[in-house]
Amino acid sequence: MVIITNYRLDEQGGFFFVKTSETSTCPVCVAFLAVRGLRQRVLIFEDGDIDKKEKLMIRRLFCSECNRIHHELPDCIVPYKRHCANTIIKLIERNPGKVSQNTAADYTPCGRDTVRRILSWWYAVAPYLAETYKTLMEKLNKPYDTKPSFKALVRAACNSSNWIFAKSISTRSATMSG
Repeated sequence: MVIITNYRLDEQGGFFFVKTSETSTCPVCVAFLAVRGLRQRVLIFEDGDIDKKEKLMIRRLFCSECNRIHHELPDCIVPYKRHCANTIIKLIERNPGKVSQNTAADYTPCGRDTVRRILSWWYAVAPYLAETYKTLMEKLNKPYDTKPSFKALVRAACNSSNWIFAKSISTRSATMSG
């Protein structure tokens, strides 16, 4: 995965095509990536009191050095999450601290169980993402922001090939009571 920040969404035939002028490099070996094709991705955007599903067409990129396929994701997408980054940010801001049974009782765009799963994932992965970000800033000799944004943390982990894929971080069975 590669996260991009400079992009636009062009609507064509019920799909939103992600268009960018950024040149992407492989997060594994830092070689330039060539476009291999497109892939559909459904993303749930918050729109008032309802969720709006949109179909995004994202580019598949191929690295000729390490022979890996990467997907070029706009920063409105969090890898392996259905809800957009802004919805997740709002959930985190409204529910600082630990997750409880009463978490997000007043938040309507997402169901209570969905909110609990997202927040459980976030509080499990946040220390790792923060440490990854800090390490990358030190390695690149850049000033370390002590309060990086959610999108900066996600982008740093993805673009450095440090995104974790563990299913045990947040699964339905782990967050459901009973």
